[in-house]
Amino acid sequence: MVQNQGVSNQYQWLEIAAHQRRYFNALADVFDVPQPDGVIDRLQQIVAAAQLHPGDVVLDVGTGAGVLIPLFAPYHPSEVFACDLAEQMLRRVHQRYPWLIAFQCDVVLLPLKAASVDVVFMNAMYGNIANKAAACSNVSNVLKPNGRLIVSHPEGRGFVEELRARSDLFIESFPGPEEFRALLQPRGLEVVLYRDEPELYLMVARKTPAGG
Repeated sequence: MVQNQGVSNQYQWLEIAAHQRRYFNALADVFDVPQPDGVIDRLQQIVAAAQLHPGDVVLDVGTGAGVLIPLFAPYHPSEVFACDLAEQMLRRVHQRYPWLIAFQCDVVLLPLKAASVDVVFMNAMYGNIANKAAACSNVSNVLKPNGRLIVSHPEGRGFVEELRARSDLFIESFPGPEEFRALLQPRGLEVVLYRDEPELYLMVARKTPAGG
């Protein structure tokens, strides 16, 4: 049984997304700050886990202030897409990285072509997705066969639970490995790495050729 698929009612998840858009637009200054060295080190581990290759097409979902974007550069991707609900976040990211292709929308509604992306990152935002089942279905659709989905947080599960306790945002706990398998396997995604550590949460799934 999958416990953590989020909200399936379209009206509800659109309302949640609208609230999150307002919230993150208002706090763009707060999030657009340098990260501590320890966090940067763990973000580099997250990017390395994707096994990027030169020429790969990368999608950063919930890109926020763009903390991952400069970490992609050593791998020489051919294109980087950024998806976020908050236009103020995307405006800052696009000013800093004008070559980036930005989409202001929920990942459920992201209008990319099927089998057009090699790697999808969902860093420090997975719990905020209202309709996780639909989001993962769309991610699977845009991934190429053998493409990778990375769900991560550089400060771990405990940090997310603290946010849940003190925030009015929609935030769900991170799934365990079996929950992820139950959610992703029917969508053609196989969990190949799962790390749940005090200061790092990292799940990597690969799109199976049969899911292409």
